[in-house]
Amino acid sequence: MRIKIVYETLDGKDIILPCHYNYAIQGLIYQTFSPEIAKWLHDVGFLLGKRKFKLFTFSRILEKGKIIVKDNDNKYLNFGRKITFYFSSPIDDIVGNLGERSFREREFSIGKNKVYISQLEILLPPKIEEKVYIKMLSPLTIYSTFLKNGSRIVHFYRPYENEFSKLIEENAKKKLKIVHQNSHDGGSLSIKPYKFSLEKNRKVVIFKNTPIEGWTGVFELSGDPALIAITYEAGLGNKNSEGFGMWEIWREKEESKDAD
Repeated sequence: MRIKIVYETLDGKDIILPCHYNYAIQGLIYQTFSPEIAKWLHDVGFLLGKRKFKLFTFSRILEKGKIIVKDNDNKYLNFGRKITFYFSSPIDDIVGNLGERSFREREFSIGKNKVYISQLEILLPPKIEEKVYIKMLSPLTIYSTFLKNGSRIVHFYRPYENEFSKLIEENAKKKLKIVHQNSHDGGSLSIKPYKFSLEKNRKVVIFKNTPIEGWTGVFELSGDPALIAITYEAGLGNKNSEGFGMWEIWREKEESKDAD
């Protein structure tokens, strides 16, 4: 299930966030959850072997912030008096908990701003076929971790590397297995760039002082519709609960629009 959420300020002041605001939005989401759900997702989540999944994702802020400079030349974004973003999860109870709290609680915090939810809209899911073209609403990242000389090395894959599609498929199958509790054996899933530039669509997001390399643009997804659908709700690739991997259906008529 996917929803569109609008937060507005209570005091009429502008919402000012760091340029790398994913951590702030994640904190706002956890704050909007009930304390019980927030603690369970943060500490436990959905387990599959040694892996832990949150099974939710969110988009970038839809409004375009105005860059301002403050605090020793650090750059921030001024979004005015409201921010809007999409939130999605294949677990209806997670979305329902967030929605219920949005009506029960009248005040949340993000940065130094006190905000409230002024609008919440449930979005109808798109028709998923065996091949769809998708536009990333938040960067797509997939990576592997290695040990080299005793040090932990993280390698973020580029869309043209062979492992990129393979690892995204494996990740999607794990999410599908958790949600459907082994009732779906899972087919295949492949992804390849469609309208894409390594230079233009490369995005580095700083999350809790850690740089994460991701990719925006338009991609072709093909394979089992069930696998495609789970990535629509839970996100493609890794770090979905940190604001990575959300997408929407892209159509050729949107070609004139910016696909970053």
